[in-house]
Amino acid sequence: MAFITDGGGNVVSFAEYTDVVQKDQRIFESNNLKIPAESGFLSVQDYVEDMLTKSTDRILLKIKTSAWWSTYNNYTGTSFELNNLPNVDPDNIDPGNALGRQQQFTDMCVYYCIGEYIAPLFAEFGNDESPEVAKITYYKNKFNDIFNELLSVADWYDADGDGTVESDEKLTTFASRRRSRARNNIVVVR
Repeated sequence: MAFITDGGGNVVSFAEYTDVVQKDQRIFESNNLKIPAESGFLSVQDYVEDMLTKSTDRILLKIKTSAWWSTYNNYTGTSFELNNLPNVDPDNIDPGNALGRQQQFTDMCVYYCIGEYIAPLFAEFGNDESPEVAKITYYKNKFNDIFNELLSVADWYDADGDGTVESDEKLTTFASRRRSRARNNIVVVR
């Protein structure tokens, strides 16, 4: 699905309730999902959509705190002060879905939400072999796989905000996992 925007057209979430249901409908069918009383939500759908917004914020923060973001800002010539990196603008992530990366961000948001917010509501943490605990591990691993893949590919961010991701805005890294005694670096960064 497309990113969820507010009235001003700004991205507020990478996913919506139906994305979570499509990814794993059994969570809602086989478990009686109890919304925490302190949350103030009346329906499961409202609670899940709020958790998806929180997941989006956490993903953006994880990108900002990654070493890749600092390297990327240096590469694109974005000026910033030491220890004060600019925020990741979700409106600049694959604008117009030209690269088809928005679905990966949606999946990543759903995996994060299920692994961090939904599945822990009904998991039996005292039992290490509990299927719910295994699901949490599964969704966290899926999130990490996509997150690391997107940071490695790095062709999805429109640094200048003009609506297209040009070749000079792509920072793709390649790493060779072999040992070398050469004086040259093994890692090639474009």
